[in-house]
Amino acid sequence: MAEVRALARGVLALQGLGAHPIAVAGGEAVAAFALSEPAASRYDSGAEGVTGLAAMAKLYATESAQWVVDAAVQVHGARALVRGHLLECLYREVRAPRIYEGTSEIQRTVIARELFKRTGEP
Repeated sequence: MAEVRALARGVLALQGLGAHPIAVAGGEAVAAFALSEPAASRYDSGAEGVTGLAAMAKLYATESAQWVVDAAVQVHGARALVRGHLLECLYREVRAPRIYEGTSEIQRTVIARELFKRTGEP
């Protein structure tokens, strides 16, 4: 735990290089949850309109995860890509959720289709 505190102090001392991306990452996590919760609630209650909300939540969460890992690698530098480092593993694995159950491009198509349904457009 002392190691984590020391790292946090060092990162905060760097301000823009480390602290700002961490602040954005925290916001991204909260925003992803904020999109996921209504979709999950609608699904659990059997309500309509789950498809579009779920696609939005998945797209945002997976794209945000990619951004967060990229930012973490940037903060930690080349050592983050050394085989066995946690970020090296995450860097490789964060790509998978953007592919399974529909690529990001397919999620965008689903979202557009659902939004067009609401407006009556093609």
